[in-house]
Amino acid sequence: MKKMALAGLLLAAMGGASAQVYVGGALGLTHVDCPANVANCDAADMGGKASVGYRLNRVAALEASYIDFGKSKFNVLFVGGSQEVSGFVLNAALRHDLTRELTGVGRLGFATMDTKQRLGGASRTESSTKVYFGLGLEYALSRNLKATAAADFTSAEYNGDSHAVRMFSAGAQYEF
Repeated sequence: MKKMALAGLLLAAMGGASAQVYVGGALGLTHVDCPANVANCDAADMGGKASVGYRLNRVAALEASYIDFGKSKFNVLFVGGSQEVSGFVLNAALRHDLTRELTGVGRLGFATMDTKQRLGGASRTESSTKVYFGLGLEYALSRNLKATAAADFTSAEYNGDSHAVRMFSAGAQYEF
């Protein structure tokens, strides 16, 4: 009898918790700063983001995301190179209702970014942890489904140089 009561309590707790969980995905335009002193820098690319969040209350949530900021392409002394940046973000999200359907979102946290630089045939990857912040809008299409627009900002480090990375994206979010 005790096992059945415990199982019932766990199911009730999980049901309440799942009402606060959401997942999302987005695609967008990215910008990855090129290394210093390079020629013909093309810093624009496409990227994507996958997120999971847990609402603490109506205003605050904790989120974990994987963001691919794309890559920049450049030339160094007639040798082609590229710099790709991607990684994981942990952040707090604060929401404020602007209208019944539209919500503004501010995000602040930390990003652990991997920067992979290729030059000619050689490649090397470096990791760094930096401050992350983001701004977004969520538009309720239904009770559980939202269209999203966001701007994500952080930086990545390679060879001691810090490079700004950002993404402007559109996507969707589903709340369980």
